[in-house]
Amino acid sequence: MAASTKQVLSECSLNQDFINVEINGDAYQMLNQSNLEQLVSELNVAEVGYVFSINNQIVPHSEWASTILSEGDRISLFQAIAGG
Repeated sequence: MAASTKQVLSECSLNQDFINVEINGDAYQMLNQSNLEQLVSELNVAEVGYVFSINNQIVPHSEWASTILSEGDRISLFQAIAGG
């Protein structure tokens, strides 16, 4: 991920609560109570063709909006690749 992505994710205003998460091995700061769908939006990745795991557990696309990120979560982002 580009350095500008890290900057966007870590920008904060004074009256917000933040959590620290790890995305593909890099440290990020997110708003407390952010969900996985919001993270996808902030990372500016397509909603199709990617798989996320949180703490080694795959999160189905249908659960992105209801999956709230927590302090210390280890998030992995994988791009699906078709082959044969």
